[in-house]
Amino acid sequence: MNISYSDTDGFFQRLQTAARASRQRRVVLLRGAPHWCATVAARVPLALGVEAADWLGVPPPGWNALVGGATELLGRERDLVGLDVRESVDADLFGALVGGLRAGGVLLLSAPASGSRVAGRFMARWERLLRAAPECVSVEQGQPWPAIDWPCTSVSAPAPDGQGCLTADQRKAVDAVCRVATGHRRRPVVLTADRGRGKSAAFGLAAARLMAGRGARVVLTGPGLAAVGAAFDAARSRLPAAVVARRGALRYGAASMQFVAPDALVREPVAADVVLVDEAAALPVALLTRLLARYARIAFATTVHGYEGSGQAFRVRFAAVLERATPGWRAVELAAPIRWAAGDPLEALAARLLLLDAEPASVSAVDALRALAVERFDRDRLVRDEALLREWFGLLILAHYRTRPRDLQQWLEGDGVMLWGLRRAGRLVAVAVGVREGGLAPDAAAAVARGERRWRGHLVAQTLAAHLGQVDAAVLQGLRIVRIAVHPALRRRGLGVQLLRAVAAEARAEGLDWLGASFGADAGLLQFWRAAGLAPVRIGFTREATSGAHAALMLQGLSAAGEALRRSARQRFTAGLPGWLGDALRGLEPALVCALLEEDALGAVSAAAISEAARFARGACTFEDAQPWLRELALARLGRAWRDARRLSDSEERSGASGQWPAYPVAAADSFQTRQASTLRDDEWAALAARLVQQQSWAEVARQLALPGRAQLIEVLRGAVSRLLAARASASDA
Repeated sequence: MNISYSDTDGFFQRLQTAARASRQRRVVLLRGAPHWCATVAARVPLALGVEAADWLGVPPPGWNALVGGATELLGRERDLVGLDVRESVDADLFGALVGGLRAGGVLLLSAPASGSRVAGRFMARWERLLRAAPECVSVEQGQPWPAIDWPCTSVSAPAPDGQGCLTADQRKAVDAVCRVATGHRRRPVVLTADRGRGKSAAFGLAAARLMAGRGARVVLTGPGLAAVGAAFDAARSRLPAAVVARRGALRYGAASMQFVAPDALVREPVAADVVLVDEAAALPVALLTRLLARYARIAFATTVHGYEGSGQAFRVRFAAVLERATPGWRAVELAAPIRWAAGDPLEALAARLLLLDAEPASVSAVDALRALAVERFDRDRLVRDEALLREWFGLLILAHYRTRPRDLQQWLEGDGVMLWGLRRAGRLVAVAVGVREGGLAPDAAAAVARGERRWRGHLVAQTLAAHLGQVDAAVLQGLRIVRIAVHPALRRRGLGVQLLRAVAAEARAEGLDWLGASFGADAGLLQFWRAAGLAPVRIGFTREATSGAHAALMLQGLSAAGEALRRSARQRFTAGLPGWLGDALRGLEPALVCALLEEDALGAVSAAAISEAARFARGACTFEDAQPWLRELALARLGRAWRDARRLSDSEERSGASGQWPAYPVAAADSFQTRQASTLRDDEWAALAARLVQQQSWAEVARQLALPGRAQLIEVLRGAVSRLLAARASASDA
């Protein structure tokens, strides 16, 4: 039906009527002078009868200015949202806003007149996409209100069944979560969905069923309490008699549902009949892996194409962990939308603007290592080539759990950002993002070292200056690698190392002094960066809230001054490592401890240590009698034995594979899978690292290894020391 509109109120009221009938959101693009757009926008809340109209940025009259970050806005539903696309828009906030816009709601965009230029690469791309977007209804200043040809078919909201489920997909998800709690142990389920499919509500409905039917203790975790609000709301809807014991906690008789932060769940076991991990893509895989190991009944849910973290990366990377640890795991996908009807225009537009559905090009692993070319990208050209941009960002999405639209915005707009790619036959197979750091004036660098100043965007330089006392680090100029990604089909073939070496060569040619990286430390990543020529110079003493891991800082010298900086920082790190591992870093994962000791820079083993260790191994003395020499042996030889076992294991893997494998393929995070090539068993590596190097208590180590107590751990240590001595003898003979 063709309907004409003569004024602002009539246009928006009819648009709202049609949107509500179809249960879809609508996008209106106002094009004209800022004053005209603001005047029109001021009429919209009144015309639609909306009291809470939220504007991202400086609001027109009658609108509320949004307050809070993306995480705080997540889960809050709205009927009317607006923003000015002439200005730079926070991409993550935009994603949170559109995700909370109800069916029948309206997104109002204020834009310049057609043909006008927009500043900035990111917003210029948005302007280009909006001009061609079929999802937008454009209203031009000085032009008649547009005629809109929409079918006026009404779409009913899904009705809940007897369990409160709104779709067959949601019912299947609820049943699967309940089976995790009641069926065989170690059979986790993973719920995946795009936003608005009811996956978080499925967690709440399952929790309510388990609490009412089995008196279950349900623990819910995720990136924050605000992010899991939908699960609590769904549980309360099914259990009206439930009592809110405190914020993030429900009680229903003896049953309970409580929120516990993920890092707390790892640190201290919590009594739970089932653990539910919502928005799992926003958590690091290493943290999820530890949760999986600790809790036998656990379920995960995540948004696949979400602004808050890469669900695609979660699916690719965590699936491998699940296959190794719990091969009986099950995946459940929720495809049918609940919050709005299928074919929603805003869902498609937001995915395109934010590149939520970007994917790498399809490539074959056959002959993938031939005819490779390294390319430095010009950002102006990249942003104009939509297909190339989608390939580039698609790789980065799959590489890191927290790659967000805001990252894309920063990498396209930020100062000092440098982009590289590795191509084969025109297709991107690896990409790297770097940012220039340092170059501060000597007095500014000294202020950083004294803790008086901080300069945004200089993470490596400031860490070296402030924490290591290396003032020159902030004066010298360097390049920090922010991200590196390799095509999933081509990993473990040395492409990442090849690209990093090319980046280092180009940075050296441009006169930069150092190449650095900072990341959540695990054994595999440490191995990868070492293979590219970087060395660890610092491990953070506390776990980061975002990654759940200790931050590792690695450095490579590119000039004489940069090499002197690396050597000085490395010497300090090597000297302090034994003390830190026994104190501030005593909570590090044992695999990471072994990897840190790989370079064998902690001195030779004395004859006394060899003798006392041998006595302990054959049971001729107590642990306490031999402890100082056992630690000396472990500090000096554990890393070398780990390295030799890994290299032999890698060699076996390469000999059975086609193609050329790198000398140092990336191992799985925190993995002790050294296979039959290792002279030590997995529990022996862990016992040597945790008890001898880190000096953890008998109870702590026994709990980690699932041993009854000290006596059994002593036997593991005797065998481990015996094998470590044998490995040393074999290395000496070789």
